[in-house]
Amino acid sequence: MFARRIRRAFEKNRNEIAGIALSRYPPFVRRDVAPANVPAFQFHGVSAATLDPLLGYLSANGYRTLTADEYLRRAIGAAQATDREVLLTFDDGRASLYAVVFPLLRRYGQTAVAYVVPGRVPERATAADTALCDWAQLREMHDSGVVDIQSHSMHHHSIAVSPKVVDYVRPGIATSFLDADLAPLAAGPSDRAPRQALPWGLPLREWGARMGDSPAFCEDPAVDVACIRHVDEHGGASFFRSRGWRRELDRVLEDARKTASPGRLESDAEQARHILSDLREARETLEARLPGKPIRHFCFPWYVGSRLAVECSRDAGYLTNAWASLLPSFVGASDTAPVPIARLAPRYIWRLPGRGRKSLMEVLCR
Repeated sequence: MFARRIRRAFEKNRNEIAGIALSRYPPFVRRDVAPANVPAFQFHGVSAATLDPLLGYLSANGYRTLTADEYLRRAIGAAQATDREVLLTFDDGRASLYAVVFPLLRRYGQTAVAYVVPGRVPERATAADTALCDWAQLREMHDSGVVDIQSHSMHHHSIAVSPKVVDYVRPGIATSFLDADLAPLAAGPSDRAPRQALPWGLPLREWGARMGDSPAFCEDPAVDVACIRHVDEHGGASFFRSRGWRRELDRVLEDARKTASPGRLESDAEQARHILSDLREARETLEARLPGKPIRHFCFPWYVGSRLAVECSRDAGYLTNAWASLLPSFVGASDTAPVPIARLAPRYIWRLPGRGRKSLMEVLCR
């Protein structure tokens, strides 16, 4: 698990390392020049202390912020871009989107795009569930025109990609995409159980992103049931305090596999169907819950996608795909649907031309 986290941390940051070292970032990042195209920046959870100065810098220097549709028109040449336009994007629909981002955008007269996960949105935020914006908050922001709500997939879930069990659901293990990178939210190809419903003892197999290349591994549900039942019958959460609980649970799992149907990888057709279904359901759910405009823009969870997922995105009706700071090698040209969007870290806003512009060294040190 630790080695996996280190590997993922490197994978998430290697774009920035390569972008700077190999001059693959837009020229304005390294040199004092104006952006050639509309630059996009991506945020997750934010505080007022970090966001306010950035929005203030954009406002003081006359930058206009765009909606996703406005960005698209410039990307395909349907509207003329200027060197004082930017796209601000916020992933996941976290609580800070409503508490921090929304009021600051209104203060500065700016807009932003928010990629949200409709399958995880609570009906109404409660004291016990305040990690994400609820539907009422999303509707208020949507109706205001200040926050352009778009899709971040239906469930932002990962999938099992092999029979190898790397852990079990237990006290202390992060099982939400908000708590851990590539968190194991799904035991199969389309498991929709929210994190609080994942039962103690559920096997967590080697996992990957649903939108990635790997097909999902499907195992007989009887294997999971055997592990869950064993933990439930032996104390529930307290079972994991006993020495040797992992060896005991591993034996239960292996015994269950002896009588269960063999596991298998989903077929190519099944993989495409599951991905397309997720993308369509996310768009349809957002359009039903937030009526007023079509949902036409999509952001890949964890910045992980595949050729198949891009094709499914197009088939689901999306016109843009948002990625990390460097685009995957397999994406199409910037003027063909879905138009790919490379998004820089927020700190590079300070490299945009204007009064108070910071040096690259200052930005990196921050």
